[in-house]
Amino acid sequence: MQSPTDDHFTAVKRILPYLKGTVTLGIQFTRGPFTLTAYSDADWAGDTCDRRSVSGYCLFMGNNPIAWWAKKQATVARSSTESEYRCLAHTAAEFSWLRMLFKDLRIPLFHVPTIWCENISAISLASNPVFHARTKQIEVDYHLIRDKVLHKDLQVRHISTVDQVSFSYLVC
Repeated sequence: MQSPTDDHFTAVKRILPYLKGTVTLGIQFTRGPFTLTAYSDADWAGDTCDRRSVSGYCLFMGNNPIAWWAKKQATVARSSTESEYRCLAHTAAEFSWLRMLFKDLRIPLFHVPTIWCENISAISLASNPVFHARTKQIEVDYHLIRDKVLHKDLQVRHISTVDQVSFSYLVC
């Protein structure tokens, strides 16, 4: 906004027709439980040009989506576990921010937030206190999520690929 360029103007010209065509669409919020859940997913080496993975998550308050994110990972993941675990770390960081926001607003959370992930190896890393040498490259993310799980700030649970909703929300 402070110093727009021609690229910014081109992007705005691409966005405006999309917005005009979607004026009648929206997200409907419904009453439900005051729980935080997220679906976290990554496609390991999905980009055939540079083999970087795309991560994504969708956060829900009750049944209502309140935040979503998708981005190509900054580095090439050496395994699907690494790719999924990096995505878990981004999701955990978002949950941390939301928990601090609720705390500042004096809104209590009565349930531990849950992250649903389809990669069992990534879930094991989040729950297992034994650190494996072959996962050394993801040590920072490991400690972030492991700390959140140990302090019961969040829990990481398994979900089948068929029931994974994070990318269905992000692709639409």
